[in-house]
Amino acid sequence: MSAPAASDQAEFARAELLERLRRVDLPTLGHLLEEGFVDPAVRRLGQPRRMAGTAATLALDAPDATAVNRALVALRPGEVLVVDMGGDHTHAPIGAVTIAAARARGAAGILVDGVVTDVEALMDPRSGLPVHARGTGCLTTKRLDGKGGRHQVPVDLGGVRVAPGDIVLGDANGVIALPPAALAAVLRQAELSDAAEPELLRRIRSGKDLRTLLHLG
Repeated sequence: MSAPAASDQAEFARAELLERLRRVDLPTLGHLLEEGFVDPAVRRLGQPRRMAGTAATLALDAPDATAVNRALVALRPGEVLVVDMGGDHTHAPIGAVTIAAARARGAAGILVDGVVTDVEALMDPRSGLPVHARGTGCLTTKRLDGKGGRHQVPVDLGGVRVAPGDIVLGDANGVIALPPAALAAVLRQAELSDAAEPELLRRIRSGKDLRTLLHLG
């Protein structure tokens, strides 16, 4: 039997990394990292569950729904569609139909540096997905010629540079987007911190001397 191809090995390593990251408390990563934290104005507006996947990026230069649809059709299972609206915070590129299409493609979620619409459909456990955006609105993108978007290019999302293949994590606290290597470098430390936290909380709640429990320099 031949050895696995390098691309297969990389894909396996990425899948294992994502699976472990799904179990890490995102604020724990905030103790260990300074980069990759998306503007807190981008918040969860879709299904109330963890978003974790690899970035498939779209830079929209115009409110072009056709470009969005083309990016949706190109999605692969486990990807997060990351949409850079180029500063347009009025046109919503995502709504009930686009969410249904993303689910059909097996998407792990959607991240928009702008607004979305049809928020009840986005939150519906039967039809929604994890979606993070700046807010909601009724003005939407239009059926243009499809030339208003660039697919699978580095984008700027809430102050973070996101490249295709980066890992995107989101929960009720916020969103983190970083290359796999940056997250892998702190993963074990994050796991150990999470494992120790329940005992620390128990000791605090039991009335133990805080001077012996908290870091005081």
